[in-house]
Amino acid sequence: MGYVIAHAGCCACGNVFSFNPNLVPSIRMTAGHPDPNGQREPVCEPCVKRANVQRAKNNIPPIEILPGAYEGADEYSIDWNDNRTLNSKEL
Repeated sequence: MGYVIAHAGCCACGNVFSFNPNLVPSIRMTAGHPDPNGQREPVCEPCVKRANVQRAKNNIPPIEILPGAYEGADEYSIDWNDNRTLNSKEL
């Protein structure tokens, strides 16, 4: 059995981080701006946690970080025919 670990820059802060492409929170973006029709871009854990602090202040439910979102994925759990950037829960 093998593992898949994706690496990318966070769409919020730009820091490169590792993640499971099936589980990482993402935002649809176009040219660096949120866009509901844009491409999914991953968000790092520190940025999700910072966003959740702001969300709590505004009485908005927190963004759920799924277990394993920032770990490797079993190679058999990845849909290699899925041409989307990320197959993940969106923010």
